[in-house]
Amino acid sequence: MSWHSTDGADGTDRSTGVRWADDDHLGEDLAAALADGPLYERVVGSAQTAFRAHRGMLAAREDLDLDLLLLSLVYDSSESPQASGVRDRTGGSSRVLAFQGNDLGVEVEVEATSIEGQLIPPRPGRISLQSPDAVVTTLETDAVGYFRIDVRPQGPLRLVCDSIDGTCVTQWLPW
Repeated sequence: MSWHSTDGADGTDRSTGVRWADDDHLGEDLAAALADGPLYERVVGSAQTAFRAHRGMLAAREDLDLDLLLLSLVYDSSESPQASGVRDRTGGSSRVLAFQGNDLGVEVEVEATSIEGQLIPPRPGRISLQSPDAVVTTLETDAVGYFRIDVRPQGPLRLVCDSIDGTCVTQWLPW
């Protein structure tokens, strides 16, 4: 890179010899500096990393928005000090969970081969059962918010509940 330290007629600072008095000269010097192979590769690599990070943050934004509407677990029959006596139709015991947010909630009964529940307050909506890797299933509730998901619950799962009142998410549970 050459520095034009003349009398200052071309925009050069007489004390430093740098000709960056305007953007055109600065751009020319930056282009000349980037033409050097190793520096160019570092700049391109840094830009690619920044763009990947930005795309990742945008992709995670949906999950972040949902986590802001996280429902709290307010009841779990497996932690009840007394046996609840709740049984499913096959005679095996089930687990009852109640999740509550500000004005939204969901109650579920987890059985050996299904999850069944209702949105609180009762209203139609859509339920998605998610694992950490993917959406397991999505279905519409009936008019009062009742749903049944025929699936063998295992591993960490959560419910995403959509209705006219908004979207809410249960915490991850090892069902």
